[in-house]
Formats: sequence, C-alpha cells, structure tokens
Amino acid sequence: MEQLELKVTHRKTTGKGAAKKLRRDGFIPGIFYGPGNEPVSITLNPKDLEKALATEYGSRVLLKLSISGLDRKKRNAMVKDIQIDPINYRWIHADLYEVNLKREVEVDVPIKLIGTPPGVKMGGIMEQIRRELTIKALPTNIPSVIELDINELELGDSIHVDDITAENYTIVADSNFTLATVSAPEAEEEVVEEEEEMEEETTDSEEEEETKE
Repeated sequence: MEQLELKVTHRKTTGKGAAKKLRRDGFIPGIFYGPGNEPVSITLNPKDLEKALATEYGSRVLLKLSISGLDRKKRNAMVKDIQIDPINYRWIHADLYEVNLKREVEVDVPIKLIGTPPGVKMGGIMEQIRRELTIKALPTNIPSVIELDINELELGDSIHVDDITAENYTIVADSNFTLATVSAPEAEEEVVEEEEEMEEETTDSEEEEETKE
C-alpha cells in the first residue's frame, strides 16, 4: 500500500468552545495518539482529509503524517474514527492513531464478488451475506478489497470463511460463517413447501381413515 501524506497542525487550544470556533472557520478538530505517546490535539483541513480518504482504501489508507508546530518528524498513521454531525453530515472530529509498520493491525475490509455463478443463470439468487471481513495484517499489506470468485457457484452453493486463501493477512473469525450463497428462487421454494404440506395432509388423512376402520 502506498502511503499518502497528510499535513495537520498542532492545536494548543482545547475544549468545546475552541472546537466550535475551528468548525466555524472551516476546520476539523482532532486528536493523534499512539502506544507510549501522549495524545496530541490537532487541526485538520477537511479538503486534505477528504483527498486522503478518496483512494480505493478509504479509511484504511496508510498516512505519512506531518504535524506542523510540533516537530519535523513524520509519523505513520491511520484513521481510527471520524465523527459526523447527524444533521448536516459534516465531519466534526477525527481520531488518528500511530502505527508501527512492523506490527499487525486489525481492520475491516470490504468484500467484492467477482463473476457470475451458473446457479444465477439457472434462476438462482445471489446473496452476499457479509459485506466486510475483519483481518489482521501489517499496515503495508492491507488489501483494498477481498475478492471472492463466484464463477463456480451452483444452486445452493455457498462460500465460507475457510474457502478464502488469505495472502499476507489473517482472517479474524470465531466460526466458519457464510459470506455469499446462491439460493433457490422464492417461487420454487414455495412450490416445494406446498408439496410438502400436501404430502403431510394426505398422510394425516390416510392415518385418520385407518383409525376409523
């Protein structure tokens, strides 16, 4: 993964009043922290942050952070959290955290289905059960997406966690849950259910007649 540069400013004023003033001036208050370091209050330009998040990696992008007004050291960082105003949907606060390029981090990566299953051509319905998958990886090895090849899925077939061949990362999962499946069309399922109900009714009727005899 290529690192993107993000320049922020060391913020000396803190508190709600100072944060509101920053937002009125068009900036975002934030905080930068990491293992063994004191948290640093920062100010971000929303345009710079938006540009950094506009890559295919989204919020998982690896940043080369420069904090103006603090020192000249550049830090490896990732976005931990961005708070959004529920009314106008503007960013109101950002949390960035320092990462060690030689230590794994845990992130959620989107799943992308690739191909067209034969089961769909036969009238089946392609269902994506999970949209994301939690993984552990070195910051430089985080994939932009996890691709699932669905070209061989027949009716009733599914892809589970254990079916994925992970490269340069580890999947974090407590069970072998389903990620995608090709289910039978609803009409077919209804016919099967109706046939089962009719068979049960016929069996019940036969048993009643035998009891009367």
